[in-house]
Amino acid sequence: MNIEVCREFITLAQCLSFTGAANKLNMTQPALSKHILALEKELGTELFDRNRSGVRLSEGGRLFFESASLIVSNYDKTRESLSQLKKTKPVRIGGHLGDSDIASQVSMITMLARENYQLPITFNRAAPKDILEQLQINEVDLCICFLTRERIEEAGFSYRPFFSLPLIAIMNANHPLAKRKKLHCDNLRNETFLKYVSGKTDDAFEQIEKICESHGFVPKTRLVPSANDIEFFTTPLQGCVLVWKHTQREIGFLLETGHRAAIPICDSDATLDAYFIYKPESEEMLESFFRVVEDSDNLLDRRHSLKEKAQ
Repeated sequence: MNIEVCREFITLAQCLSFTGAANKLNMTQPALSKHILALEKELGTELFDRNRSGVRLSEGGRLFFESASLIVSNYDKTRESLSQLKKTKPVRIGGHLGDSDIASQVSMITMLARENYQLPITFNRAAPKDILEQLQINEVDLCICFLTRERIEEAGFSYRPFFSLPLIAIMNANHPLAKRKKLHCDNLRNETFLKYVSGKTDDAFEQIEKICESHGFVPKTRLVPSANDIEFFTTPLQGCVLVWKHTQREIGFLLETGHRAAIPICDSDATLDAYFIYKPESEEMLESFFRVVEDSDNLLDRRHSLKEKAQ
Protein backbone atom coordinates (compact mmCIF):
# COMPACT_ATOMS: atom_id res chain seq x y z
CA MET A 1 0.00 0.00 0.00
CA ASN A 2 1.35 3.40 -1.02
CA ILE A 3 1.44 5.78 1.93
CA GLU A 4 0.85 8.81 -0.30
CA VAL A 5 -2.32 7.23 -1.71
CA CYS A 6 -3.46 6.81 1.91
CA ARG A 7 -2.96 10.55 2.38
CA GLU A 8 -4.97 11.23 -0.77
CA PHE A 9 -7.79 9.00 0.49
CA ILE A 10 -7.85 10.83 3.86
CA THR A 11 -8.01 14.22 2.14
CA LEU A 12 -10.85 13.04 -0.14
CA ALA A 13 -12.72 11.57 2.84
CA GLN A 14 -12.49 14.94 4.58
CA CYS A 15 -13.43 17.03 1.52
CA LEU A 16 -15.98 14.61 -0.03
CA SER A 17 -15.20 16.28 -3.35
CA PHE A 18 -12.80 14.99 -5.98
CA THR A 19 -12.30 18.51 -7.29
CA GLY A 20 -11.73 20.04 -3.87
CA ALA A 21 -9.40 17.23 -2.76
CA ALA A 22 -7.42 17.37 -6.02
CA ASN A 23 -6.91 21.12 -5.61
CA LYS A 24 -5.85 20.67 -2.00
CA LEU A 25 -3.41 17.93 -2.99
CA ASN A 26 -2.11 19.97 -5.95
CA MET A 27 -2.88 17.19 -8.43
CA THR A 28 -5.34 16.59 -11.25
CA GLN A 29 -8.78 15.14 -10.62
CA PRO A 30 -8.26 12.22 -13.10
CA ALA A 31 -5.02 11.27 -11.31
CA LEU A 32 -6.78 11.29 -7.93
CA SER A 33 -9.65 9.20 -9.28
CA LYS A 34 -7.19 6.69 -10.73
CA HIS A 35 -5.36 6.36 -7.41
CA ILE A 36 -8.59 5.86 -5.43
CA LEU A 37 -9.83 3.22 -7.89
CA ALA A 38 -6.49 1.37 -7.56
CA LEU A 39 -6.77 1.54 -3.75
CA GLU A 40 -10.32 0.17 -3.84
CA LYS A 41 -9.16 -2.67 -6.09
CA GLU A 42 -6.28 -3.45 -3.70
CA LEU A 43 -8.62 -3.52 -0.67
CA GLY A 44 -11.38 -5.35 -2.54
CA THR A 45 -14.14 -2.92 -1.59
CA GLU A 46 -15.60 0.44 -2.63
CA LEU A 47 -14.53 3.21 -0.32
CA PHE A 48 -16.94 5.85 -1.61
CA ASP A 49 -20.54 5.90 -2.77
CA ARG A 50 -20.62 8.01 -5.91
CA ASN A 51 -23.80 9.65 -7.28
CA ARG A 52 -24.94 12.84 -8.98
CA SER A 53 -25.05 14.76 -5.72
CA GLY A 54 -21.39 13.95 -4.98
CA VAL A 55 -19.50 11.35 -3.00
CA ARG A 56 -19.76 10.02 0.53
CA LEU A 57 -17.89 7.40 2.49
CA SER A 58 -19.19 3.86 2.21
CA GLU A 59 -19.27 1.55 5.25
CA GLY A 60 -15.93 0.14 4.10
CA GLY A 61 -14.62 3.68 3.62
CA ARG A 62 -15.53 4.68 7.18
CA LEU A 63 -13.79 1.60 8.52
CA PHE A 64 -10.69 2.19 6.43
CA PHE A 65 -10.58 5.91 7.32
CA GLU A 66 -9.80 5.06 10.97
CA SER A 67 -7.02 2.64 9.98
CA ALA A 68 -5.58 4.93 7.31
CA SER A 69 -5.33 7.82 9.78
CA LEU A 70 -3.37 5.62 12.21
CA ILE A 71 -1.15 4.25 9.43
CA VAL A 72 -0.21 7.72 8.20
CA SER A 73 0.27 9.08 11.74
CA ASN A 74 2.55 6.20 12.78
CA TYR A 75 4.47 6.44 9.52
CA ASP A 76 5.11 10.15 10.02
CA LYS A 77 6.18 9.65 13.64
CA THR A 78 8.57 6.89 12.62
CA ARG A 79 10.06 9.00 9.84
CA GLU A 80 10.58 11.85 12.28
CA SER A 81 12.23 9.55 14.82
CA LEU A 82 14.54 8.14 12.16
CA SER A 83 15.39 11.64 11.00
CA GLN A 84 16.28 12.69 14.55
CA LEU A 85 18.30 9.50 14.97
CA LYS A 86 20.46 10.41 11.99
CA LYS A 87 21.16 13.82 13.50
CA THR A 88 22.08 12.42 16.94
CA LYS A 89 25.62 11.30 17.53
CA PRO A 90 25.67 7.92 19.30
CA VAL A 91 27.12 7.64 22.79
CA ARG A 92 30.02 5.17 22.62
CA ILE A 93 30.42 3.16 25.82
CA GLY A 94 33.32 1.00 26.95
CA GLY A 95 34.71 -0.41 30.18
CA HIS A 96 33.76 -3.46 32.26
CA LEU A 97 30.80 -4.41 30.09
CA GLY A 98 31.35 -8.11 30.80
CA ASP A 99 30.46 -7.62 34.45
CA SER A 100 26.96 -8.99 35.07
CA ASP A 101 25.82 -6.12 37.31
CA ILE A 102 27.05 -3.45 34.93
CA ALA A 103 25.60 -5.28 31.91
CA SER A 104 22.12 -5.66 33.42
CA GLN A 105 21.77 -2.01 34.40
CA VAL A 106 23.28 -0.71 31.16
CA SER A 107 20.79 -2.87 29.23
CA MET A 108 17.93 -1.06 30.95
CA ILE A 109 19.50 2.37 30.33
CA THR A 110 20.06 1.53 26.66
CA MET A 111 16.42 0.49 26.17
CA LEU A 112 15.13 3.72 27.77
CA ALA A 113 17.60 5.80 25.75
CA ARG A 114 16.50 4.32 22.44
CA GLU A 115 12.75 4.21 23.10
CA ASN A 116 12.18 7.38 25.15
CA TYR A 117 14.94 9.68 23.91
CA GLN A 118 15.84 8.31 20.46
CA LEU A 119 19.42 8.38 21.77
CA PRO A 120 21.61 5.80 20.01
CA ILE A 121 24.18 3.91 22.09
CA THR A 122 27.02 1.76 20.80
CA PHE A 123 29.43 -0.45 22.73
CA ASN A 124 33.14 -1.13 22.47
CA ARG A 125 33.12 -4.85 23.18
CA ALA A 126 36.88 -5.32 23.18
CA ALA A 127 38.16 -6.13 26.66
CA PRO A 128 40.48 -3.20 27.44
CA LYS A 129 43.89 -3.71 29.02
CA ASP A 130 43.65 -0.17 30.33
CA ILE A 131 40.16 1.25 30.82
CA LEU A 132 41.28 4.87 30.67
CA GLU A 133 43.19 4.34 27.42
CA GLN A 134 39.88 3.90 25.61
CA LEU A 135 38.98 7.45 26.62
CA GLN A 136 42.42 8.88 25.99
CA ILE A 137 42.53 7.71 22.36
CA ASN A 138 38.84 8.62 21.76
CA GLU A 139 37.64 5.08 21.15
CA VAL A 140 34.72 5.74 23.50
CA ASP A 141 32.88 8.71 25.02
CA LEU A 142 32.20 7.04 28.35
CA CYS A 143 33.66 4.17 30.39
CA ILE A 144 31.88 2.23 33.13
CA CYS A 145 34.19 0.50 35.58
CA PHE A 146 35.37 -0.13 39.14
CA LEU A 147 38.43 2.12 39.12
CA THR A 148 39.24 3.96 42.34
CA ARG A 149 38.39 7.66 42.50
CA GLU A 150 42.07 8.40 43.12
CA ARG A 151 43.12 6.86 39.79
CA ILE A 152 40.35 8.63 37.90
CA GLU A 153 41.25 12.01 39.37
CA GLU A 154 44.98 11.49 38.80
CA ALA A 155 44.27 10.84 35.11
CA GLY A 156 42.31 14.10 34.85
CA PHE A 157 38.93 12.58 33.99
CA SER A 158 35.49 13.46 35.32
CA TYR A 159 33.27 10.81 36.89
CA ARG A 160 29.83 10.17 38.31
CA PRO A 161 28.75 7.34 40.63
CA PHE A 162 26.82 4.57 38.89
CA PHE A 163 26.00 2.07 41.62
CA SER A 164 27.38 0.83 44.93
CA LEU A 165 27.16 -2.82 46.02
CA PRO A 166 27.84 -4.28 49.50
CA LEU A 167 30.82 -6.56 49.98
CA ILE A 168 30.72 -10.08 51.35
CA ALA A 169 33.44 -12.45 52.50
CA ILE A 170 33.27 -15.91 50.91
CA MET A 171 35.06 -18.73 52.71
CA ASN A 172 34.97 -22.48 53.20
CA ALA A 173 32.16 -23.67 55.46
CA ASN A 174 34.69 -24.93 58.03
CA HIS A 175 36.48 -21.56 58.27
CA PRO A 176 36.55 -20.12 61.83
CA LEU A 177 34.57 -17.05 60.65
CA ALA A 178 31.98 -18.99 58.64
CA LYS A 179 29.39 -19.20 61.46
CA ARG A 180 29.20 -15.46 62.00
CA LYS A 181 26.16 -13.52 60.78
CA LYS A 182 28.21 -10.44 59.90
CA LEU A 183 31.81 -9.27 59.76
CA HIS A 184 33.76 -6.04 59.95
CA CYS A 185 36.88 -5.28 57.97
CA ASP A 186 38.93 -5.56 61.15
CA ASN A 187 37.86 -9.22 61.45
CA LEU A 188 39.71 -9.87 58.19
CA ARG A 189 42.96 -8.23 59.26
CA ASN A 190 44.82 -11.53 59.67
CA GLU A 191 43.15 -13.36 56.76
CA THR A 192 44.71 -14.04 53.36
CA PHE A 193 42.64 -12.63 50.51
CA LEU A 194 42.28 -14.51 47.26
CA LYS A 195 43.40 -12.03 44.59
CA TYR A 196 42.60 -12.90 41.00
CA VAL A 197 44.84 -11.52 38.28
CA SER A 198 42.59 -10.54 35.37
CA GLY A 199 41.37 -7.48 33.53
CA LYS A 200 37.94 -8.00 35.02
CA THR A 201 38.97 -7.99 38.68
CA ASP A 202 42.21 -5.99 39.03
CA ASP A 203 40.52 -2.58 39.28
CA ALA A 204 37.83 -3.86 41.65
CA PHE A 205 40.40 -5.45 43.97
CA GLU A 206 42.26 -2.16 44.11
CA GLN A 207 39.11 -0.67 45.66
CA ILE A 208 39.00 -3.52 48.18
CA GLU A 209 42.65 -2.93 49.09
CA LYS A 210 41.94 0.79 49.59
CA ILE A 211 39.11 -0.07 51.97
CA CYS A 212 41.39 -2.33 54.01
CA GLU A 213 44.07 0.38 54.13
CA SER A 214 41.51 2.86 55.45
CA HIS A 215 40.93 0.38 58.29
CA GLY A 216 44.63 0.27 59.09
CA PHE A 217 45.99 -2.82 57.35
CA VAL A 218 47.28 -4.01 53.97
CA PRO A 219 45.61 -7.33 53.11
CA LYS A 220 47.78 -10.39 52.58
CA THR A 221 47.01 -11.95 49.22
CA ARG A 222 47.33 -15.20 47.29
CA LEU A 223 47.51 -14.49 43.57
CA VAL A 224 45.43 -16.66 41.24
CA PRO A 225 45.08 -16.23 37.44
CA SER A 226 41.50 -16.20 36.20
CA ALA A 227 40.28 -16.32 32.61
CA ASN A 228 36.53 -16.52 33.22
CA ASP A 229 33.77 -16.51 35.86
CA ILE A 230 33.85 -20.30 36.24
CA GLU A 231 37.49 -20.19 37.38
CA PHE A 232 36.78 -17.09 39.45
CA PHE A 233 34.14 -18.72 41.63
CA THR A 234 35.33 -22.33 41.71
CA THR A 235 39.03 -21.92 42.51
CA PRO A 236 39.79 -23.79 45.78
CA LEU A 237 39.99 -21.25 48.59
CA GLN A 238 42.51 -23.29 50.66
CA GLY A 239 41.71 -21.33 53.81
CA CYS A 240 41.74 -17.95 52.03
CA VAL A 241 38.87 -15.47 51.90
CA LEU A 242 37.33 -14.13 48.68
CA VAL A 243 35.95 -10.62 49.18
CA TRP A 244 33.51 -9.67 46.44
CA LYS A 245 30.22 -7.90 45.70
CA HIS A 246 27.06 -9.47 47.00
CA THR A 247 25.00 -9.64 43.79
CA GLN A 248 26.84 -12.22 41.67
CA ARG A 249 24.35 -14.98 40.84
CA GLU A 250 27.13 -17.57 40.81
CA ILE A 251 27.72 -16.96 44.52
CA GLY A 252 24.21 -18.16 45.32
CA PHE A 253 24.70 -21.33 43.30
CA LEU A 254 27.95 -22.16 45.12
CA LEU A 255 26.38 -21.62 48.54
CA GLU A 256 23.73 -24.22 47.70
CA THR A 257 26.45 -26.91 47.79
CA GLY A 258 27.00 -26.28 51.51
CA HIS A 259 30.77 -26.16 51.06
CA ARG A 260 31.08 -22.37 51.29
CA ALA A 261 29.67 -19.53 53.36
CA ALA A 262 29.13 -15.89 52.46
CA ILE A 263 29.17 -13.37 55.33
CA PRO A 264 28.19 -9.70 54.82
CA ILE A 265 30.82 -7.09 55.70
CA CYS A 266 28.93 -4.42 57.59
CA ASP A 267 31.25 -1.39 57.64
CA SER A 268 29.67 1.63 55.96
CA ASP A 269 32.52 1.89 53.45
CA ALA A 270 32.55 -1.85 52.59
CA THR A 271 31.15 -1.42 49.10
CA LEU A 272 32.32 -1.94 45.55
CA ASP A 273 31.54 1.19 43.54
CA ALA A 274 31.08 1.51 39.79
CA TYR A 275 31.59 4.85 38.05
CA PHE A 276 30.83 6.58 34.78
CA ILE A 277 34.13 8.09 33.59
CA TYR A 278 34.47 10.66 30.80
CA LYS A 279 36.50 13.60 29.60
CA PRO A 280 35.50 16.93 31.21
CA GLU A 281 34.83 18.44 27.77
CA SER A 282 32.28 15.67 27.05
CA GLU A 283 29.96 16.76 29.89
CA GLU A 284 27.55 18.69 27.65
CA MET A 285 27.45 15.97 24.97
CA LEU A 286 26.58 13.35 27.63
CA GLU A 287 23.81 15.42 29.22
CA SER A 288 21.03 13.44 27.50
CA PHE A 289 22.63 10.14 28.50
CA PHE A 290 22.75 11.13 32.17
CA ARG A 291 19.06 12.15 32.01
CA VAL A 292 18.32 8.58 30.92
CA VAL A 293 20.41 7.24 33.83
CA GLU A 294 18.33 9.38 36.21
CA ASP A 295 15.12 7.99 34.69
CA SER A 296 16.46 4.46 35.12
CA ASP A 297 17.36 5.11 38.77
CA ASN A 298 13.89 6.53 39.47
CA LEU A 299 12.25 3.52 37.84
CA LEU A 300 14.32 1.10 39.95
CA ASP A 301 13.54 3.08 43.12
CA ARG A 302 9.80 2.87 42.40
CA ARG A 303 10.01 -0.88 41.86
CA HIS A 304 11.95 -1.39 45.09
CA SER A 305 9.35 0.68 46.98
CA LEU A 306 6.52 -1.42 45.57
CA LYS A 307 8.31 -4.64 46.56
CA GLU A 308 8.85 -3.36 50.10
CA LYS A 309 5.16 -2.43 50.41
CA ALA A 310 4.11 -5.83 49.09
CA GLN A 311 6.21 -7.53 51.77
